[in-house]
Amino acid sequence: MTRSPGHRGGPRGRRPVRGPRWCRRGPGRGRTWRRAYEAEAAADARGPVPDGTGQHRAAPGSTGMILPAGRRTRRYRPRMGAVRGVRAVLIDVDGVLTVSWKPLPGAVEALRAVREAGLGVALVTNTTSRTRASIAATLADAGFPVEAGDVLTAPAATAAHLAERFPGARCALLNSGDVEEDLAGVNLVGLDADGVDVVVLGGAGPAFGYEALDRVFGHLRRGARLVAMHRNLYWRTDAGLRLDAGAFLAGLEAAARVTAEVTGKPSPAFFAAALGRLGAGAGEALMVGDDVESDVLAAQRAGIGGVLVRTGKFLPEALAAADGAPDHVVDSFADLPALLARLRPVR
Repeated sequence: MTRSPGHRGGPRGRRPVRGPRWCRRGPGRGRTWRRAYEAEAAADARGPVPDGTGQHRAAPGSTGMILPAGRRTRRYRPRMGAVRGVRAVLIDVDGVLTVSWKPLPGAVEALRAVREAGLGVALVTNTTSRTRASIAATLADAGFPVEAGDVLTAPAATAAHLAERFPGARCALLNSGDVEEDLAGVNLVGLDADGVDVVVLGGAGPAFGYEALDRVFGHLRRGARLVAMHRNLYWRTDAGLRLDAGAFLAGLEAAARVTAEVTGKPSPAFFAAALGRLGAGAGEALMVGDDVESDVLAAQRAGIGGVLVRTGKFLPEALAAADGAPDHVVDSFADLPALLARLRPVR
């Protein structure tokens, strides 16, 4: 067989299959790459494997990306250009750093490593059961390097939204948890008050009984505007998944024929506020979350790189049904420093 000079892969005129650098080794390297690629794809397609702790780990042989059935592997390759030159990291709290306010394995050390790398950090959370100061104190007590100024909550974002859009309005709040400290300046009235201008829906819990929801419905029918802190359908506790306000919000919107203004994630304004605090552009930031829609894909639509963790509320079926693909998927927040080391340019 005649071969062209320097050619080691096949007959003259036939271009060898070229794969990643690690598999370009001698005769048959194209077949080796194809076999490796197919093995990775098969492992990815199996999705994460439950590890018995409420978390998930990657299937053996997986690249770390998860493939819903019927999707092409290449669609789930990271958008590397979106996360080159990372200067800031936005981090969800519940389900990413903690579950039921208990640190997840390796999370404290990982956040310290992110700080030591000189990256800006903002904790962006839809938590509506605690104030910013309470969240920061709880995390600091658990060992996280966090101060109140690092925390941006949906209630705080709601206060800013109401001050801008509805200054002086009479606002009726339905929320399980005391967050009035983060709603400073908002003219709050009871759900049984007359002349309500805005209904503010927070996080679900015991306060979301029939009588309260029916009063909200009545205010909306009489023309009150609806502002929701988030659309989360559920969250994870150490006892399992719990229903959240998004489920009730969908019913109220349908019944009253209104559309809520959402102030927390996935609102683009929420991400913009966090970036503004850090002085970083969207293309210089990563968002790390356990909610593929509200955390990760919403951030990616805002130009921020997305990292989905397989902890907290993560469910393989939620990812399979998602409208897009996360830039990166990792087992837990503990894997973030290693991911950043690969993404950040060497100086």
